Amino acid sequence: MNQAQIGLLTVTPLLIGMVVLLHRQGVMTRSGAALAALASLGTVAWLFFTQ
Repeated sequence: MNQAQIGLLTVTPLLIGMVVLLHRQGVMTRSGAALAALASLGTVAWLFFTQ
């Protein structure tokens, strides 16, 4: 596992946590939060497996 993959594994939970916090504060709707979380997971998976 290279440094970029370790970085992705570190940043992903923080990004999902930020989405959850924004949803709990009322900034994002539930569907918007779900879409943001799925999009970030998809992007991270793509970057992780193509490196």
